[in-house]
Amino acid sequence: MVLLKLKCPPERRKAVIAVSLSTSSPTCQLRTTDESGPPFQIVLTLRVQNSTQADRPITICTQGTVFAPSNGDAGLDTLALGTFSPLISKSVPQKKINLGRLKPHHARMTDPKSPNLRERDWLDFLTIPADGEVQIRHDLPISRMFRYEDSLTSTDLKPGETYRFHINPDYLGTTWWCWGDLEGDLKDKKFSAWQEGINFEKAEKPSPEQVEEEGWILGANPAELAFEDKTGDAEFVFVD
Repeated sequence: MVLLKLKCPPERRKAVIAVSLSTSSPTCQLRTTDESGPPFQIVLTLRVQNSTQADRPITICTQGTVFAPSNGDAGLDTLALGTFSPLISKSVPQKKINLGRLKPHHARMTDPKSPNLRERDWLDFLTIPADGEVQIRHDLPISRMFRYEDSLTSTDLKPGETYRFHINPDYLGTTWWCWGDLEGDLKDKKFSAWQEGINFEKAEKPSPEQVEEEGWILGANPAELAFEDKTGDAEFVFVD
């Protein structure tokens, strides 16, 4: 989904996340028939660039963003949702490999959504450490690269051709976040569907007593967590 982004003055930002784009290798093998080894991957690296609480990790919901994990052939294919630009030839810009721009349709739910986001099995969360970085890797073997491309196949490419691509800014961000570490202080906590800013679901805000006694974590305002693309275009070269 395309993220709804609200403007936030820099002085109101709680933190800035720096995002770098790269590939697992500077080269991608064209003619391989053996994909049993490590696949070619798109790599996203996240680190906290600035923070009003410099010693605290940040946890984000990745659903509907470029950070959502892909779950193989039978599951969610994050690359197919338009999260990245096409792969574009540097020498012949008209040559583009479309990775997909699917619009997923979710079945209507008959049961009420749980107010605890951690009980919704379609949501994933990611912790960005206060000091250090975390990576998300999307597999992109040749067999996947041309799945949604109608005009080109791998036989149309030549060894030595360089291709570039970038993050689609519409998918750079999050819809829910909080301070803390999934494997640390947040391990046994409940994530409230209520959040500061826009309360999309009109969820009920847990009372201070419920927060204390039941272990609820309230969502912070998504507009106050900024994401900055530090790379622009990433590049790689096709080889035999």
